[in-house]
Amino acid sequence: MMPPICQICKEKFLEKGGLVYFEETEDDKIQNERLRLPGFVGHPPNAFWFCENHFTEAQKLQQLNKNEAFKILNVLFEHDS
Repeated sequence: MMPPICQICKEKFLEKGGLVYFEETEDDKIQNERLRLPGFVGHPPNAFWFCENHFTEAQKLQQLNKNEAFKILNVLFEHDS
């Protein structure tokens, strides 16, 4: 897993915030299947950390894939990045 660094503001955090799993794209499905195999490790390609300031909005978009979600999040938080 990647350390908890907000995908929007790049701030490190330890307690408040969380990991959001967006819907898998076809490429994500392939990568996630590989990660389930013995001997493979890594961070899921559709999972991203968000600090407490960005977590709630990101969580609202978890039914979208990462590409769709980040189009919206980048507009919502363009002043934060």
